[in-house]
Amino acid sequence: MESEPQPQKIRDPQKMLMALVIAGIVISVGAIGYVLYSGAGASHVQSSRAIAVGDSVELNYIGTLVDGRVFDTSLQNVANDNVLYPKSLTFTNRGNSSYTVFTMTAGAYGTSGGTIKGFALGVIGMHVNETKLIEVLPQDGYAVDPTMIQTKDIVEEIPATETFSSSDFVTRFGIEPILMRTVQHFFWGWDARIVNTTSALVTIKYLPTVGQVVYPYGDPNGASPSGWPVIVESFDPSASDGVGKVVIRHVLSAANVYNVKGTNADDVEFVVSGFNATDDTFEMSLVDASKGYNGELAGRTLFFEVTIVKVTAA
Repeated sequence: MESEPQPQKIRDPQKMLMALVIAGIVISVGAIGYVLYSGAGASHVQSSRAIAVGDSVELNYIGTLVDGRVFDTSLQNVANDNVLYPKSLTFTNRGNSSYTVFTMTAGAYGTSGGTIKGFALGVIGMHVNETKLIEVLPQDGYAVDPTMIQTKDIVEEIPATETFSSSDFVTRFGIEPILMRTVQHFFWGWDARIVNTTSALVTIKYLPTVGQVVYPYGDPNGASPSGWPVIVESFDPSASDGVGKVVIRHVLSAANVYNVKGTNADDVEFVVSGFNATDDTFEMSLVDASKGYNGELAGRTLFFEVTIVKVTAA
């Protein structure tokens, strides 16, 4: 036997109306709260006026190469952290006290002072507390100085005789010159013999061994890797009317470009900045702080992550 259908309960219209009103109030309050919250977030960045040309700007920055390696920063924690922030070849930790906000004039670059063009113009339009990644193209960054670039042959011929002033010899070798004494060359690393000495000049003759591997530009296996192997391919002590000739081969490839640094015979640092397989040559770009020049950065695209701390209107 089928059960009788239960009578439906009649809904109270007043209660239904009240429920709809309450629901509407709840939704409205939520929407208003969201708008207020969102507005507060936006004003946190853009409540201040936009940076204009001539404004004094205080900011923090992280400068990186295209591959993400940091070459400079104003932040101590970034400078000290080599795991999250791997460093470029020429990055130098300046010491904790020097890491502070950077002050610049927006739009000031070149002959007018300030920073590089791409950086100086990149902050224009930003606001206090805003963070932005500024891309600086080569033409708006550090210019290339051709006088700071040296091109060398992968297979290089060098004279086997070298002459120094007496004082320079002592400075370079750390000993007094004694005729026919064998010394280790301060740069090449192979043996050399003192073949002539006067009160003014000292002449030495190289004595490399064919097949010998030397590291004149630095030790790639050292605590601070630099340089590369150089192999002695041949040695002719009687070539060039007795001057002699050493033929060496630099063990380098295109993979070493901007991944290897070194120090030349004048104790000036450089980076390998080019490799030409057709001509069998490579390029060394000097890094000379005394001249304000860094061959690792010149002519390259750079990135700056910038956070604005304070702006003073012009």
